[in-house]
Amino acid sequence: MFKRLFASHKNPYVPGLDNPERVSVSLAGCKLDITLPPHYSSAGFDADVEPKDIPNIHERSIYDYGHEYEDNKFSYANCIRRNWEFFGPIWKFDSIGMTDFQVTSLRVDCLPEGMSCFNPAILEQVVMRYLYETGPAMPDYGRKLAPVNWQVEIKQGNPWILFEQHKDLPADKPEEHEDSNFKAFAVTALDDHYILFLRFINFGSMPVAESIEAANKVRDLVIGSIHWQLSDHAEERKQEVISKYPSTSITPDRQPATWRYPAKWRDGIASQGETRAVILEPGDPAPEFHIEPLHGE
Repeated sequence: MFKRLFASHKNPYVPGLDNPERVSVSLAGCKLDITLPPHYSSAGFDADVEPKDIPNIHERSIYDYGHEYEDNKFSYANCIRRNWEFFGPIWKFDSIGMTDFQVTSLRVDCLPEGMSCFNPAILEQVVMRYLYETGPAMPDYGRKLAPVNWQVEIKQGNPWILFEQHKDLPADKPEEHEDSNFKAFAVTALDDHYILFLRFINFGSMPVAESIEAANKVRDLVIGSIHWQLSDHAEERKQEVISKYPSTSITPDRQPATWRYPAKWRDGIASQGETRAVILEPGDPAPEFHIEPLHGE
């Protein structure tokens, strides 16, 4: 209660942040241990997905997101999904921000056969393709600035990529509270065509910079708590891939992509098998996947 009394926009109160729980989930035998604040909804809603194991990540029926359209590039299966709310000055009864946090097995449907996310360079390409598909390929959602704050970390011998996706706003645009809405991510390889995908969907308020900083403080606590252990099978596959491509690596520092967005589009008709947005005047094409020659060739 003391922290609630002295909360501010810069240092908001997050219910449960001082009393987090250690959560463990298994995805095809790979184990994620992570420390999370408890789910909180001032409206009284339950968490969308309480922590649960995914014994078989290859079971197609569990990927129930995005199947309205036929051209899925990525498919999602959540094993954790909960909300956290941020409260400012005591005289503001409503929350000033919220994070929708998700832990997902992300199936990379667009990755060609023969390529593996255990190859660090391919993992990086998958991230960039995801940002393209949620950026220029979705022009009706507005222009995006990504990747922002790109970082590469090693956790228990496995490379993780951390990055953010913001709105791409003109420098002279007057500040609005929607400008504080952004997404942050942490990803690592789960299998050849699957990645462990942590997503923080943040909704904030003004001042924008303070709102983003507050959301990222919680994100940093969560990511810093991760312990990720591959299954014996996944570890064996990872070593097999790395032995073929020993010099592969992830770019340590990336600036936001400068993709040219489509100039004209219309809404797709799902019943006719169209994409969600039908591009009429295209911008830059999607980045292609490529792979270096095998070791010794």
